[in-house]
Amino acid sequence: MVSTCSLWFYIATLILPVTVCAQQTFFPQAAVPLAIRSPHFSMWYNCPADTQPLSNSWLEFWNGATISWGGNIRVDGLTYAWMGQYNLQNSTANVTDIKITPTRSIFTMQAGPMNVTVTFLTPIEPSDWVNQSTPFSYISVEAQSLDGAAHLVQFYTELSSEFVTGIRPQGDQGGGLVSWQSSRTATSIYHQTEPEQPQPYAEVADQAEDGKGYLATTLRPGLTWAISRDTQHPFINFGNLSNAEDSTTSGPLGKPWYDVAFAVDLGNIQSTPSPVTWAIGYVRDPVVQYSTSSGTIELRRPYWTTRYSDIDTLIDAFLADYPAALRRAIAFDEKVMGDASKISSEYVDLISLVARQVMGGLDITVGSGDVTDATDVKIFMKDIGSSERVNPVERMFAAFPAYLYLNASLGGALLAPLLDHQSNQSALPYAAQDIGTTYPNVTGTHGPHSQGVEQSGNMLIMMYAHARVSGDGSLLAQYYSTAKRWADYLVSNALTPSNQDTADGESNANLTNLAIKGIIGVKAMAEISRAVQEDSDAEYYDSQANSLSSSWLSLAQSSDRQHLLGQYGDESSWAMMYNVYADLLLQTNMVPRDVLAKQTAYYQTLLQTEASHLGLPIDYVSALSKTATWTLLTSATVTDDGVRDQLIRYAWDRAATNKTTGKYPDVYDADTGDRVSSGGGVAGPALGAMFAHLALNVPNTTIVVPSSGTSRPNGAGTGNKSKSHVGAIAGGVVGGVVLLALIAGAATLIYRKKRRGGRSQRSLSPHRRHKEEEGSLDLTLPYPFEGDTDASGGGTPPPFVGVRSSKAAREHERERARLMHQPDRNMSSLFPLSETGHSIPSSEQISTGASSLPSAFLTGLRSEVEHLRRLVQGLREDRMQPPPEYSSTTD
Repeated sequence: MVSTCSLWFYIATLILPVTVCAQQTFFPQAAVPLAIRSPHFSMWYNCPADTQPLSNSWLEFWNGATISWGGNIRVDGLTYAWMGQYNLQNSTANVTDIKITPTRSIFTMQAGPMNVTVTFLTPIEPSDWVNQSTPFSYISVEAQSLDGAAHLVQFYTELSSEFVTGIRPQGDQGGGLVSWQSSRTATSIYHQTEPEQPQPYAEVADQAEDGKGYLATTLRPGLTWAISRDTQHPFINFGNLSNAEDSTTSGPLGKPWYDVAFAVDLGNIQSTPSPVTWAIGYVRDPVVQYSTSSGTIELRRPYWTTRYSDIDTLIDAFLADYPAALRRAIAFDEKVMGDASKISSEYVDLISLVARQVMGGLDITVGSGDVTDATDVKIFMKDIGSSERVNPVERMFAAFPAYLYLNASLGGALLAPLLDHQSNQSALPYAAQDIGTTYPNVTGTHGPHSQGVEQSGNMLIMMYAHARVSGDGSLLAQYYSTAKRWADYLVSNALTPSNQDTADGESNANLTNLAIKGIIGVKAMAEISRAVQEDSDAEYYDSQANSLSSSWLSLAQSSDRQHLLGQYGDESSWAMMYNVYADLLLQTNMVPRDVLAKQTAYYQTLLQTEASHLGLPIDYVSALSKTATWTLLTSATVTDDGVRDQLIRYAWDRAATNKTTGKYPDVYDADTGDRVSSGGGVAGPALGAMFAHLALNVPNTTIVVPSSGTSRPNGAGTGNKSKSHVGAIAGGVVGGVVLLALIAGAATLIYRKKRRGGRSQRSLSPHRRHKEEEGSLDLTLPYPFEGDTDASGGGTPPPFVGVRSSKAAREHERERARLMHQPDRNMSSLFPLSETGHSIPSSEQISTGASSLPSAFLTGLRSEVEHLRRLVQGLREDRMQPPPEYSSTTD
């Protein structure tokens, strides 16, 4: 007899909707991110209007190409599909809920008497670059009885070789030649498939032709496997597989289809004791063919190879890490979604939708060799869904808020190859657009182009943004003259740009939005100069930026001074001033707050007069299209939360519509929502602009610049490996700082002796030498050291190092001994402690401590002390420089 509970359950099954698409409060434009790990590993679920859900659809590569990855659950002998398009006699599982977080897509569905939860987890771990670069993703399945009874449950998943080649069957003709095999480790079993004749660094229909696909799981009771033309029917009939490969190990892609598959028999259960988990991966090694600035070719390897020497070790570690990886992912999701919820719930949805593709557009690499070097890091971005270019500067600029929020060191490693290639190319006064036209072939920069203001502004803004958030100033020092070249170009061309194109493909002269980007770039150069202690340059670029911004305000504002024009002098013109975002991000204050407030009020008017149901166009010129990237940057510049939320809502509306197919594009028609192919892309990292609001709240860090950075020619080594330019230093910072205090005491003693008539006039050179009649006193500081410790536990300073007359040396040592044995005259009482715990006097403090000396003498003394102080600071910063891959802006 059927129980009342069971009867209710089966009635409910009949009335449940087949598809959840129309039910969702937020369903992301009919495309859900599933496993997005790298530019060539990007798998999605597509559910446009009026079609079946995940349980009756094959997955897709980002460009829409089918990837036959499926899954079934067998309950009491009846088989239900929970992923994939199968012609089953029984049924598909009915999807009842979908939840999307930054790292996970979670499907809840019903398969007969069992509730099934399918979780796709792609970890985002921006502060662990081994984990982040690991080219694997998880899928786990759990089941729970709905009627309280135990049921016989078996799970199944299969994958075809469409994963590893873009060459698809044409009619009866086969596709690309592929091979397959199964392997076992001590704890895992995995299937591998790859092109039979790999084509290094080549793509077909956007898919790489030199990678290997993997489907793996942990060895466990009830596990069976097969590689065969027919793996599903044995599972449907018996709930298990043959544990064997067909005799054929390779062949053309297509009919008869060969699949690699696993099945797990859980027996009679009310619920799964733990998730049934598989790992899917796509491995390319090397990943990038990189032509260096010197012309040599580097075959860059994935960063994970710095920890794992072979695929077996990697797979075992990845599978074993699932419980911990899930906990980390949940914590990451809670942090990111919590931060986003301070803006709006729609903003949470947008951030959750794009997070995986923002990170999945990158390859984190190290140099090749017998031993990989974890400090030799370069990151490469593919312009996915658009131009396929390598490290496209304008797309990096759009995505940069995400990297600043997640870990600003990602931005530095992205900038590094761009800067490396341009450091020795002084023929172009402006920044390049990219470093290659066809990913993953990094051929270097290109010739002249018409985006000089656009790309130079982008590069300077990103360089300074990376340094001020990460604290790593090595790129600023190493490529200082390159940055100056771009800044000088902007000084001459930013205010009234002509014959210039924008990132949106517009070429009108005197575009207000383009001009302010260049001006902010000049101001960023002033801050870069200040960071590397090039004070005269800082003053120059400050002056230029202030003058340019003043002129810009007079040209850019409407005649009534109530809003900004899209083009100088055209009172009917307007634009989304998304480039003003950089001013807020860098806190450069080029655009006054009252101007932003007036512009916000003007946006309110535009939203009523110019916006469609999917948002505001970019400007008065591009009336047919808009970008989600620029909309989100603009929303972060307004002073009214209502206007902010409406702009975000427009982007959300476009993401939520299922009236168009494909992944969320960053450029689309404002009226229809259709993708605009010119200048836009899909499934790529540029949607990192969605993180614009979160990046504004990332704290800044003191920029640490190698002391010798500005004296080294561009491209010579890295900031982390720079050597100090203080050649004769031989002791420690502590001992050196003691000497700074002794200068004041020694100078006082010398002056007193002069007043007694015993000495001739002395002078202090600003070039580190104190000359006297009997010899010269070398004030060179010692190398950092840990001082000897006496019985009392105190540190003993090192002896004074330098060439001097014996009389001067004796006099100095007597004064040094006197000072060190007077507790009220040690350094901590003379000068306050610095952040390192060492006392470093300023020139003003020297003036106060030796006020009895004549002003001319004090002027020279202050100059000398200030110089020595900079040397000590440089040494301290050089020692404290962190490896970029471990810098993080998140807790």
